[in-house]
Amino acid sequence: MAASFLLKGDRKQNKVFIIVAFILLFAVMGLRNVKAIGNDSSGTNGSYPIIYRRAGNYGWGALISNAVDRYNIGFMLFSKLVFEITGGDYQAFITIVSLIVMLVYSRFILKYSPSPIQSILCFLGLLYYLLLFDALKQALAMATLLLSFDAIVEKKPIKFIILTLLAAFIHFPALIFIPAYWIAQIRIGQRYIAVLAVLLFLTYVFRDRLLNLMLSAYGSDSSASMQGIRFLRNKALIMIAVVAFAVFVRPPAPKDTLYNALLMFAGIAIMFQTFCGYNNIFERLADYYFHTSIVFIPLIFEKGGKSESRIDTARNERIISYATLLICVVAIWRFLSYVNNAGAFNPYRFVWQ
Repeated sequence: MAASFLLKGDRKQNKVFIIVAFILLFAVMGLRNVKAIGNDSSGTNGSYPIIYRRAGNYGWGALISNAVDRYNIGFMLFSKLVFEITGGDYQAFITIVSLIVMLVYSRFILKYSPSPIQSILCFLGLLYYLLLFDALKQALAMATLLLSFDAIVEKKPIKFIILTLLAAFIHFPALIFIPAYWIAQIRIGQRYIAVLAVLLFLTYVFRDRLLNLMLSAYGSDSSASMQGIRFLRNKALIMIAVVAFAVFVRPPAPKDTLYNALLMFAGIAIMFQTFCGYNNIFERLADYYFHTSIVFIPLIFEKGGKSESRIDTARNERIISYATLLICVVAIWRFLSYVNNAGAFNPYRFVWQ
């Protein structure tokens, strides 16, 4: 009932839904028991409480001159600021980070998604909500990159570069998003999709050699061996399925700039995801591009889009309802498969319950 009510595309209804979703998701994330919930962010044995206290104990000048975590100095300065304001209250720090991140994500969904309910389901099902619980540096960096997306749409490269550098200031790997502005300007068609498909296939086939080449260029003597093949069976396959389905259902058109940009981002994310079995840093890099899929997936079913869809959603809203149901089922499956994993910790279960 809620889905059918909210899938009509009424701006006011969408706004009400996003406000309710924001309150619920922020309350769970920001007001959680920091001593019991989290791995890296846990107040008992996590790394972030240590980073937070370390930033607070340094003076402003010493924090910069001593190059404490120099690759993420922006996060250290932010931690220092919150530490000074709150008197070192770690719970307040988590609450402030959660508030900033959820506000930005809610704004991004409301502004660009044709179906906020589908976007929220993707946000949960792709586990980005859970990622934001623990990866605090990446959470703030991803939120900053979502703000930079406005500059892509508005074609303001200087604004985009400033915001992307700010994100990299917080979490250095966010620098990988710098090419996104120019990638988004590419007018893609069937030929570009074919080239992208071949490129993705070659990346997968030669991933060992490519990684060894990167390691050699970096000056590392490490030899790469593929581990964690499970990544290629779940998240990577979900990405590939989404892109393939998108190209079939809503082929890219030259004037459909928003949809085309997000489609290209998804393709780049697949390339990075191919390497994540070596090191989870590649999954982090992939997430910087693929987290925009929380809007991209609903755009596939958008009514009255600039590109011609093979599904006549304007006349048959039942298709959108079925799509929402499918996204919901996948979201539940993804979530349960994570919380039942031996590497996960039980307190995360309450998020869905």
